[in-house]
Amino acid sequence: MELNKLEISILKRLTVLCPNIVFHIPYLEVVNRDITGVGMFVYLEYSKRIEKSLNLGKKNTSISTNEIIQIKDLKYGLCYEVSISDDKIKYIELVTNGEDWTGNIPDNFSFK
Repeated sequence: MELNKLEISILKRLTVLCPNIVFHIPYLEVVNRDITGVGMFVYLEYSKRIEKSLNLGKKNTSISTNEIIQIKDLKYGLCYEVSISDDKIKYIELVTNGEDWTGNIPDNFSFK
């Protein structure tokens, strides 16, 4: 499956911390979106091998800009982080701030 607008936006925002993410985005595909009730895991894989390293200096880590994603269905919005293992983006984790959530992501969202 293709990345949706929110997933692409998250990854692009992370280029302030890791500029080489921009080279990985075109090769990422969604394997599964697992809704947990208070969040979602978006599992990713690469459509083909990529030579450009993320250059994070750590083999296994997670990164975030610590922004809140505002969507109309949630009073307190979503937090997120992206998990990286072996120099590859593995998944995006979205979590509410204590609210139940259906996993519905509208086209209108903002970062704050």
